Amino acid sequence: MLHGHGEHSGRYHGFAAAMSARGYSTYAVDWRGHGLSEGQRGHAGSFDDLTGDARLFVEEVRRAQAGDEVVPLGHSVGGSILLSAIVRGEVQPQRFAVSSPALRVRAQVPRWKLAAAGALSRLAPKVALATDLETNAISRDPAIVAAYEKDPLVHSRMSVRFYAEWGAANAEIMTRAGEIKVPFFASHGTDDRIIDPGGTEEFYKRTSVPGSVLKLYAGSYHEPFNDLDRERVFTDLATWVG
Repeated sequence: MLHGHGEHSGRYHGFAAAMSARGYSTYAVDWRGHGLSEGQRGHAGSFDDLTGDARLFVEEVRRAQAGDEVVPLGHSVGGSILLSAIVRGEVQPQRFAVSSPALRVRAQVPRWKLAAAGALSRLAPKVALATDLETNAISRDPAIVAAYEKDPLVHSRMSVRFYAEWGAANAEIMTRAGEIKVPFFASHGTDDRIIDPGGTEEFYKRTSVPGSVLKLYAGSYHEPFNDLDRERVFTDLATWVG
């Protein structure tokens, strides 16, 4: 499990328990600058650092699994990192999954912030700006939202270099989507106000791999695995993996 920006792997205990009940193990990691990992909150000097971290994590899980298939799963920005690592050939799975991959931001980003990020990425890459994430948009489950808002390991900062690198990586992913040759499972909530599900649909249409599945969950928000209909999402994923 490769989590999204500003959060951490500990938020996916429910996912791990649900998949265990369906016969599958889950491994998770905190990105650099997130959760219990070291580094400035929300900063990465290069997307290469992040895709390299994804490669090392997948390699470690493969060693732990001793030959069993490993199906990498990336959520939100973690989905962008995983897809970037795959199109660049750093991670070469038999299959993979993405949840609300952050290929196109739906929330309106102020123009001044876009302009500042572009300039500062070269001059002062570690400058971090508030993401202004709408916490109520992550899930329709009030308990999930409340836990997110109280979680001391959650943050709402993104460095200008991280933002610039993420945007460039997304452009590359869309351009090279047709190069993906392995099946994947993509899920997204239709009412996600943070990341545009249309970006996930476009990515899926740019690929043509037999066995790939796109699941759009009507009414779901940004985190299908943490939303009200999560049991259905768990079952759909487990069925596809099986």
